Amino acid sequence: MLLKFSKSDILNSALVYPETGALGYTILTRSHFIRDSDKDSDTESEDENGETRRTTIYNKLGEVIAEIGWKGKQPIEIVISKEKIIGAKGMFGCSSAILSRNVLGIPTRFDTEYFWMAAPDALTLLDYDSNQTKGSFHTNSMRVGERFIAAPIPSLGHDYLEFDTHPLASTEELLVSFILMEVLRRSRFNLHIDSSDRSKLWRSTPLANWGRRLRRRSI
Repeated sequence: MLLKFSKSDILNSALVYPETGALGYTILTRSHFIRDSDKDSDTESEDENGETRRTTIYNKLGEVIAEIGWKGKQPIEIVISKEKIIGAKGMFGCSSAILSRNVLGIPTRFDTEYFWMAAPDALTLLDYDSNQTKGSFHTNSMRVGERFIAAPIPSLGHDYLEFDTHPLASTEELLVSFILMEVLRRSRFNLHIDSSDRSKLWRSTPLANWGRRLRRRSI
């Protein structure tokens, strides 16, 4: 599946099918207010310990298919269809991780051999067992045939999310796990969540090549 972001802000963007231009999904993030029991019942206030926001994913019909509740940059509650998940740990496997100074690999919950591989300028979904790339986030890119190339300037490129379907994971789960990993990647490597500086791209070494070179560590 291939989806194109209409905006560089992945938390507030439409996702369209580039072949047809048809709308696939919409992602919206808004401040989320909570009730303050010590004040008037009609008064709402933000959590003093961090900004609370809610990311909502809609399908093409405008129906809510997934939600992420944030406290700062930490996901505190996730809903996929009718399944409620507390925190990010419930979205990922906990058996092992791939760690190095510039690469972080976290297993998915639906397949222990599927790892999200995050680097300063790349995010890839890797099948560790076969060492095959099953998903990629192409930032500031131009599509030429079946390939993606870096746009010469930021305003010319778009962001694309490409991934293979998996029998044990719904599309909404793949979208949610991608959002969580992309926010984590930008936080870990000190990148802006809605970064407009797309001049540096990791193009020299596909992240799939790191799979056999990095050790797996229990988490």
